[in-house]
Amino acid sequence: MALVPEAWIKKIPFFVRKHATTKTIERVASEYPELYAVAKRPGELPEAEREVLRSIITGIFEERMKKHKIQ
Repeated sequence: MALVPEAWIKKIPFFVRKHATTKTIERVASEYPELYAVAKRPGELPEAEREVLRSIITGIFEERMKKHKIQ
């Protein structure tokens, strides 16, 4: 979740924040298992995978924030 802008995380109401982040991780794991496997490895995430995951996770958060009218 370090790939999500901190300001976005803070906009999510605290009582659903854990659920939102957990569901995002589960979605990445199911839709992008190869990237999830790379992210689960110990150590730094390679730059190429970091950027792809950042794009995917940001897209998921944007989608959900629009759906729930969080600005």
